[in-house]
Amino acid sequence: MEFTGERVVPGKTDPDLMNEHWARYRFAEPLVYGKRVLDAGCGTGYGSSCLARSARQVLALDASGEALRAAQAEYANPKVALLEADCGRLPVRDTSVDVVVAFEVIEHLENWEVLIAEAVRVLVPHGQFVVSTPNRRYSEESRQEPNPFHEHEFEYREFESELGKHFPHVLLFLENHSDAITFIPPEVEGVRTRLENRDRDPDEAHFFLAVCSKHPQHGSPAFVFLPSGGNVLREREQHVNLLREEVQKRQVALDEATVEIERLNRHHAESQEQAQQAIDALEQENADRTKWAEQLQAEIESVQADRETLIKRLDETEQRVVERSEWAMSLDSELTKAREELDHIKSTLAYRASRRFGLFREPKPKGE
Repeated sequence: MEFTGERVVPGKTDPDLMNEHWARYRFAEPLVYGKRVLDAGCGTGYGSSCLARSARQVLALDASGEALRAAQAEYANPKVALLEADCGRLPVRDTSVDVVVAFEVIEHLENWEVLIAEAVRVLVPHGQFVVSTPNRRYSEESRQEPNPFHEHEFEYREFESELGKHFPHVLLFLENHSDAITFIPPEVEGVRTRLENRDRDPDEAHFFLAVCSKHPQHGSPAFVFLPSGGNVLREREQHVNLLREEVQKRQVALDEATVEIERLNRHHAESQEQAQQAIDALEQENADRTKWAEQLQAEIESVQADRETLIKRLDETEQRVVERSEWAMSLDSELTKAREELDHIKSTLAYRASRRFGLFREPKPKGE
């Protein structure tokens, strides 16, 4: 499972951040001894496996199926039951759990009040709710931008007040990632610790961890967690070296990408030049074709004008032909009548002449 920042993943998370999460579960180990525990928001299961060392049974819940599959693969434990569920509705009966653990979960919930109420519901009368959350003031100072996975972060007084509405007894611890100097012999027979006096200002704390109960609680010793590596500076150096190697790899990849970009830019420039030449050629060809088209259009318009003139002349000629044809027909008709009249006149004259001279005896012409 990849580390996205939403939940820690052992082996893929900064050692300092990972140790902060381990420390909370180490803190809770003596509180869950021989008890039934519900680990709300168990993530990849490393903490539930830690609690199972002393608990009688651990029910580990998370809303992410991917996280639970990683937990099953890496931290399978016969005393741990993994269940995909919403922390806003714990899937257990009333008064059925001795301890509810919710580390770095409440700030991820939009309706965070429901988690507190659900813890009250499922806990036995003497049960304990062990819950942690980052200090909002510290988060704002240490981050350049808000955590995108957090819905609500608390200040000390608000956290104490909200828990106190449900639990009459709240022991609040200030969790800080502090530097320490250790003296460890080859064979350890015990541990002696000394905490120098310092101002315990809640506003300066990195995280808050509360142990809540409906009944009085006794004893609130300070807890110091020394990671198994024991040398935080060395872990940091190793982490820095890993980061440097990663930076070098990324630099090599960046250099290769830069070379490729330059090659692509050259190719792009060449392509642009070729494309521009092609565009110029096309524009010239288009201009030539446009000019040719304009000339052709002018010729077509001239031809059309000539055609219209010819049609007009043809119409006029045709009209004159028609008129002349009609005139010729009229002349022909008049000529026919004239011939008829001439024939009639000739006939009449011949008749008259014959009668005058007694040459012929022909019937008298009609009309005479």
